[in-house]
Amino acid sequence: MNTKIIVTGLVAASLGFSSVSFAQPSHHHDRRDGREARHDVRDARRDLREDRRELRHDRRELRQERREARYYYNARGPEFRRGGHLPHELRDRHYVVSDWRGHRLAAPPRGYQWVQVGSDYVLVAIATGLIANLILSQ
Repeated sequence: MNTKIIVTGLVAASLGFSSVSFAQPSHHHDRRDGREARHDVRDARRDLREDRRELRHDRRELRQERREARYYYNARGPEFRRGGHLPHELRDRHYVVSDWRGHRLAAPPRGYQWVQVGSDYVLVAIATGLIANLILSQ
């Protein structure tokens, strides 16, 4: 009878200890988790650097656009001449003169339109942006 109790105790103990050994995490997984966390931090830093680079690039482009916009206040600059091309920014509907009679301008020929640049007017080919005529205000 004592042997049955001893054997039963040993079987119960071996089952109990085996479940405890499975419940403990392995150190291998801890290292892998630490490595993954470091990779995540590295990736986040790289993304932040890329975002900062893009932001600096956008700021540079905006400054350049502002500088270029200052030159378009009137059509007296060297870039506005017959045979030259009107910058794409000024071909927007916002600058097109639809009421040319109200502005005392001649009717634009077919395929051309009047564009107002500051207080000046430029006759431009719609398709190409080629400048056909300039009327500078006094």
